[in-house]
Amino acid sequence: MEPWQPRPKASFIGRMTRLAFLLVLTMALILPFTPFAGRIRRAIEDIVKSAREPRIITREIPVEHTVEKLVEVVRTVEVEAPPPPLPSKFIPRKEVDVASLFNGVTVKTNVSTEEGSYASIERENADAYRAEFQLNIRIPKANQSLDELKRINEQLPTLLPGLGGLLANAKVSPFYHKLYENKTNMVVRDLTRLNKVLDRHNFFDCETILELKSVPTDRRALLIQSEMDVVCDGSDGDRQPALSEYIYLSDYYQPFTSYAWAKTTTTPNPLLTRWESRLAKAKADYAVKGLPADKNRDLKSQIDYLGREIADMKSRSSLIGEKDPFIVISLIFRGYAGKDPFAPTAGDYAVVIHEGKIYPAICGDYGPSFKMGEASLMMAKTINPKATPYVRPESDLKVTYLIFPGTAEKPFAAPDMQKWHDKCLSYINEMGGLGAGVTLYDWPDPFKKPEPPPAEPPPTVVTPTAAPVSPPATTELQPPAPAPSTTSPTPPPSGQP
Repeated sequence: MEPWQPRPKASFIGRMTRLAFLLVLTMALILPFTPFAGRIRRAIEDIVKSAREPRIITREIPVEHTVEKLVEVVRTVEVEAPPPPLPSKFIPRKEVDVASLFNGVTVKTNVSTEEGSYASIERENADAYRAEFQLNIRIPKANQSLDELKRINEQLPTLLPGLGGLLANAKVSPFYHKLYENKTNMVVRDLTRLNKVLDRHNFFDCETILELKSVPTDRRALLIQSEMDVVCDGSDGDRQPALSEYIYLSDYYQPFTSYAWAKTTTTPNPLLTRWESRLAKAKADYAVKGLPADKNRDLKSQIDYLGREIADMKSRSSLIGEKDPFIVISLIFRGYAGKDPFAPTAGDYAVVIHEGKIYPAICGDYGPSFKMGEASLMMAKTINPKATPYVRPESDLKVTYLIFPGTAEKPFAAPDMQKWHDKCLSYINEMGGLGAGVTLYDWPDPFKKPEPPPAEPPPTVVTPTAAPVSPPATTELQPPAPAPSTTSPTPPPSGQP
């Protein structure tokens, strides 16, 4: 065992370190019980909070004397969704889709798939890839009674008081059924060829076609309820040597109407020069060698057609859409002219009834066999001033056309507004006449030159004259009365009393 030795004394630094440690420990034990504890705690929290906040670090580069900002770029990585599982075998499908096309036709599509044979075999099978169309069309029934007609044109009984009696023996015209048969055939044809089909508006463009007959007069009439589309066809150099480009540059313009007559002047048709230019160009194109056969065939047909139209322009005049009041009748009537007593033809007189007014007219042209309800631009603008070749005056089925078949007069002649008015009025009277206070519209003459104003009488020139001088006033002198005598009268001679 080693003998006890005294412990060496601590150095000065050691003693001071122990003293500082004791002081810190003492302060740590005392501070929580002093008023400074909250301040110290808040200070410590501020230090920790500021340490957690982002800091913008700016460093200076003394060489360039510019400040470079450190920008942190955060990139978002999109994780793509896993693709759908691949089919392990054929899965049959049966889907139904309902949509509405631009023309108002509701389309219900059924898609059905079934497993077939190999592609090299199915390619030769016409039934392997086919479309089946099931077309459902509701054909409208025709108005027939007076109440049904009033639903569209409530003024009819007032305008035509005899209409109620005429309807007692009236029947729906077969032409009504023929019209909708033509419409349906056209839709079926275009639908199976995936062409543009007739839209809903133009399919339902006719409310009724009734055959009326007056028993006392045996006068027949065809009553049609429809809309009114606009035609601006026709030209006549005799009455209108110039034609607005706004009219004949229309997409659907035709220079002729079915109602036409022999020219009466040497004034050329306003479109003759343009048509002759088209003919010259077609002939020049046809003269080019090496054209395909179908191109030559089309040019030859165009040359023949333009030649016939030019000959017609030189020999005949037509109605003018913007100047003459006429209506257009469907081509369904044309084949029955002279065979059906109710089939109207070009030249027959007619009246148009709209909004309480009755307008005299004539059947001036034929239109498509699937269309009903058209009139000239003049008629359209009279009914609605906003009408144009592209804007119809009446889109609802509120226009009534009363046509008098078999009234056309031959040969055709230039329009006579007064004659048309009188003829239409006489035919209306044969069907019961107009209502009390109702008048037939009087068309003004569109080509009547304005009458010159009456000549003013020459101004009266007043010549100044001297005022008359009155003669001086004079007093007429009367001879003085004789003075009374103061002597005795002279005695008479002797021998006299």
